[in-house]
Amino acid sequence: MTTLTDTARFRATDPDVLVSASLACPICLAVVGVDWDGTLDGHDPSVDCRCSRCGQSWRVYLAPQQALRLGLMAARDV
Repeated sequence: MTTLTDTARFRATDPDVLVSASLACPICLAVVGVDWDGTLDGHDPSVDCRCSRCGQSWRVYLAPQQALRLGLMAARDV
């Protein structure tokens, strides 16, 4: 089985909807129902994503500013 990987495509100042869209499922393009869990600190920040709609899993690599933005979004959602 091939592991899917991607690079996040959003700016730290983009609205939440664009940040969420950058983590959309690469197979079915779902945004709603994509769960992510990340390693947001360290040398190579990334998030592991899983689509509840089609069951696909993939990893998205982040720049440090993007990792900070996702961390702030996650803290707000708690």
